[in-house]
Amino acid sequence: MILGIIGLPQTGKKTIFELLTGVPAAKAPTRDGITHGIAPVRDARVDTLSAMFNPKKTKYAEFELALPPDLQPDNARTASWLDPIRRTDALIHVVRAFESDNVFHILNTVDPARDIETVELEFLFADLAMTELRIERINKELRIKPSPQKEKEKEVIERCHAQLQDEKPLRNLEFNAEEMKLIRSLQFLTLKPMVTVINAGENLEEEKAKHKALTDMLLARGDTVVFLSAAIEQEMLELDEAERDAFMADLGLSEPASHRLSRSAYGCLGLISFFTCGPDEVRAWPIPAGSTAPEAAGKIHSDLQRGFIRAETIRYEELIKAGSEKAAREAKLHKLNGKDYIVQDGDVIEIRFNV
Repeated sequence: MILGIIGLPQTGKKTIFELLTGVPAAKAPTRDGITHGIAPVRDARVDTLSAMFNPKKTKYAEFELALPPDLQPDNARTASWLDPIRRTDALIHVVRAFESDNVFHILNTVDPARDIETVELEFLFADLAMTELRIERINKELRIKPSPQKEKEKEVIERCHAQLQDEKPLRNLEFNAEEMKLIRSLQFLTLKPMVTVINAGENLEEEKAKHKALTDMLLARGDTVVFLSAAIEQEMLELDEAERDAFMADLGLSEPASHRLSRSAYGCLGLISFFTCGPDEVRAWPIPAGSTAPEAAGKIHSDLQRGFIRAETIRYEELIKAGSEKAAREAKLHKLNGKDYIVQDGDVIEIRFNV
């Protein structure tokens, strides 16, 4: 699954890309003008499990990032610059809230609410044009050959059209599995889950209070909101661990904001983590929420899914409370689950299989 980083020029998108991937955007691989990278999910549970098992290797869950070119408001509504954004599964919208005489703003003044509305309207207009084109095409097909499936698709798209005409994003509508299947190929922009990053000044608590009304609006429409100062986060990257801890303590931070952002972005993609633990490796594995135990086993290796027998699971919280794997086993905290078991975020799993 791919998460795209979008925003107007000079908002801090490249810095966010580096904070999440650890690689400067200028040095990351590109394909078709789009910068790509892999972002680890900074999950403290992985660190705790690693301290318990002392493995040779520790690995976080990861997701893929794509950094398309800057958004260009007021371009033709069918402009090709929207195509790479459509191909993503979810979006991080980086919005500028910091003042700086040395950084220009494409709209001349710093106004995060206006900038968010500018981008949202571009997406709304693009999706509206898509619905109109699709309804016109379906009507032509229905005149040639009636089809209950096409009638159903038309009904769903007309509902989308009405929502967009009211200048409301499609992510606020509810769709069942059948309806989602009918419209998935259209890759609607306003249907994609969104993390809005407010790239603010140094005093984040002050900035949060200043932009509370904006935050409430974003949350009401279904966005995830993360406040950070990209300048401070980048400065922390250049410090060693002791200096970084002292720097965060001075700012009243318990962890870099980029770590919170990595977890928010991960959740935005609809992913959860399960863990495998042992002397060789402690690892977090990303799977879509709602995955079954055999599907989780397949994430580790296709043989484990093919020969799946049982999944032995223990909740992360129960394992930590027990204090050790040995103590957890003595207390009989592990459970055996079959093929229908839905894996929960935080499950520590050992797969039993036979190929």
